[in-house]
Amino acid sequence: MEDSYRIHETLTQAEKVREMTNGANWFYFVAALAVINSFAVVYSGISAFPLALGINQFVDGRALLSGPGESLETARWFGFVINILIAAAFASFAYFARKGSDIAFVVGMFLYVADAMLILSYKDFFGFSFHLLALFFMFKGLLGSRKRYDPSV
Repeated sequence: MEDSYRIHETLTQAEKVREMTNGANWFYFVAALAVINSFAVVYSGISAFPLALGINQFVDGRALLSGPGESLETARWFGFVINILIAAAFASFAYFARKGSDIAFVVGMFLYVADAMLILSYKDFFGFSFHLLALFFMFKGLLGSRKRYDPSV
């Protein structure tokens, strides 16, 4: 009887870890979409990708409004580098969140909420709804991480 309790507890712990890693993987997904958006802007000139981060759209817009002393190609590549750094930040949140860091979840989600507000200011309602969906799953991952340490959550 005691062994069956341990098996159930192990499965429950495995489910908690799976829920946490699934939530953390959304940060990787967001970072991948940011990189895809950056490549689309640099190589094809598409200025707005529907699933892009708001900060990516802001950086790309600033790059296209570069001063007369800079070439458009240089400004576009500078924006590309900044967007890759932003994507790397979200990938690092994913890495640490997968390790069980609640701080990585909270900080990453806070920045993603700020990005959602930026998307909303651009009146991109499809992008905003995608942000809400991603935040829902990130929050589920945070709860899974918290449940690992505190069963009362």
